[in-house]
Amino acid sequence: MAGSPGNPIPIPRLLNQNRTMFIIISYIFYCCAGLYITGLLIFLSGLYFPNRKRQSEHLKVSVVIAARNEETSIGHLLSDLKKQTYPQACFEVIVADDHSTDRTAELVRDLVQSDPRFHLMRVNTTEKGLTAKKNAIHQALQKSRGEIILSVDADCRVKSTWIETMVSYFTPETGMVVGFSQLGRRGEKRSIFEKIQALDFLMLCAAAQGSLNLGIPLAATGQNLGYRRKAFEEIGGFSKVGHRISGDDVLLLQLISRHSKWKIRFAPDKRGYNSSNPEQTLHRFLHQRTRWASNGSYQARLNPGFFLYVLNTYITNLTSLTILPVSLLTDQPVVLPAIGLTLKWVAEFLLAMRGARVYHRTDLLAIFPLWAILQIPYVVYIGAAGTLGQFTWKNRKHRAAGRQSV
Repeated sequence: MAGSPGNPIPIPRLLNQNRTMFIIISYIFYCCAGLYITGLLIFLSGLYFPNRKRQSEHLKVSVVIAARNEETSIGHLLSDLKKQTYPQACFEVIVADDHSTDRTAELVRDLVQSDPRFHLMRVNTTEKGLTAKKNAIHQALQKSRGEIILSVDADCRVKSTWIETMVSYFTPETGMVVGFSQLGRRGEKRSIFEKIQALDFLMLCAAAQGSLNLGIPLAATGQNLGYRRKAFEEIGGFSKVGHRISGDDVLLLQLISRHSKWKIRFAPDKRGYNSSNPEQTLHRFLHQRTRWASNGSYQARLNPGFFLYVLNTYITNLTSLTILPVSLLTDQPVVLPAIGLTLKWVAEFLLAMRGARVYHRTDLLAIFPLWAILQIPYVVYIGAAGTLGQFTWKNRKHRAAGRQSV
């Protein structure tokens, strides 16, 4: 009998099966790549839209910082915040020490004891339903008095004009302002690995700004974020997403977008740019990005359209990883798959180039070819790890897949 152990499958039938596999993968690749490229071009178009509407009122501001084991960086951030051009009487800074086991609390206390604008708060209890960072932010907000909440990570650096610039984008109808943050700064000597991270993060910010400029809120970063207390309270704070390990930025943005009428804007003024350091090891980098990706599936509830685009991006890169090898193994022409991959890279480069110009980081464009190649297996790995894997954050181990109650 044909196909039995003693009778191998006839070559014509095997070739037909291989051709069928190639056709299926090719069809999926071309369809998904087309949608992926269309999305990139939409984000790119948004970067050309003006976003200049500002206001000049000095609103009351609370800068909230959740810190855990940040003794090497918190001093730099507090020093930056002491130099703000915003009127001193109009802002306060609250550092929520989240069970640090190093000298974070001691350093903060020494730095702020002579300045009444700065406050140290020890997080000793956990609000029911809230995970670590959200719990720290929530408790800090309970102590704060500002109409505007500005959030920044403890390992970031901010310009002296940061508060002034972010507040200027809070026009009366605006409930949230997303700021730009970069990994490293232009002129710094960085490794190839660090530059790849910086370009990747820049492109994420460019996509976020492009979509926001078109009125489509998709993403934000906790390294540079502001929101009205009223908007935060209207959507119930973190109550709907408090069980998620991360997402104090992008999930909050999705909640405000979905459950309120407040507008969400991007602050493109370079005087409001923040910066942070790239991860120094591949191990730490993969854990960081796994944590970021861990909320991907949860977007299906908050923003189904965005979730489908993220899923399409994953499938695009998965088929990009397989289509050329399958073409060679099945003796099929590689011209069309090669053209498809080239078009993908061209669209990505256009977004990278525009983002680099907008954020004054054209120095990163030289690393694009290497990023474009590595990005394909990276997305495939992180997409899977962010759904099924584990990661470590602030010396705490977490599973990517959490219970979803919303």
